[in-house]
Amino acid sequence: MLQKYCVQLKKKAESKEVNKAKCKFIPEHVFFADFECSTDGFHKAFNICYDSEDGSVSESIWGQNCATEFLERLPDKSLIYFHNLSYDINFILRHMTEVKGTPIIKGSRTMQITGLYKGRAIIIKDSYSVINKKLKLFPAMFNLQTGPKEVFPYNYYSSVLLANDNRTGVISEACKFIRDADTFMKNIDSIKGCRIDENHFDLEKYSTFYCKQDVRILREGFVKFRNDLLKEFDLNVYDYVSICSIANKLFENRVYFPNGKSL
Repeated sequence: MLQKYCVQLKKKAESKEVNKAKCKFIPEHVFFADFECSTDGFHKAFNICYDSEDGSVSESIWGQNCATEFLERLPDKSLIYFHNLSYDINFILRHMTEVKGTPIIKGSRTMQITGLYKGRAIIIKDSYSVINKKLKLFPAMFNLQTGPKEVFPYNYYSSVLLANDNRTGVISEACKFIRDADTFMKNIDSIKGCRIDENHFDLEKYSTFYCKQDVRILREGFVKFRNDLLKEFDLNVYDYVSICSIANKLFENRVYFPNGKSL
């Protein structure tokens, strides 16, 4: 009986060591993601879109459980970027099995969270801490394709409308929440399967179209920035938390160490 008890204790201790080790890892998978959320009262996520690093995976998840479904899909040793993590982390953090180490937070900005979800190690980082520009500026900064003009009735996508994962919207009602109704109507018709009938549209298809567009722009801009830094300075952006930490490493490599200094 004593032997069995001791073995159980040993197994538990080994499990903790394994979990600790799993949170110090080199990412094997990189994703870029964005949530769409209702903004009335308590903000609730109703849609998440995400791309893999090379864009070969481009998916969308709809509904009140989109955050947990997203975590379920993540492979072990994943790195995920959100642009303004301080907001998006609210929909992820409470579903994580465990947060490991100390989250990196500067002022009101959450820059990095490391943890586990059902034994799978993940790192979530803030792309805004590396490129502190609004996403709408990325196309001009990185010479990217913008896509159709975005007209989105954010306040129409309320928690009441989206209850029970509703997917049907009323066009005439949605138009009350936007300024450019003509472009809104054109967009509905240009998105495949979005128009249901004369006065109804698919909430999920409309949301997903623009959410995916934002994720694509984030991914393409960030990857281009990473590739440029690898080429010019031999620095991998994925290894750093912020543009300041990148600049500090560059200073060490180009100025500090070449002049015989040591840490």
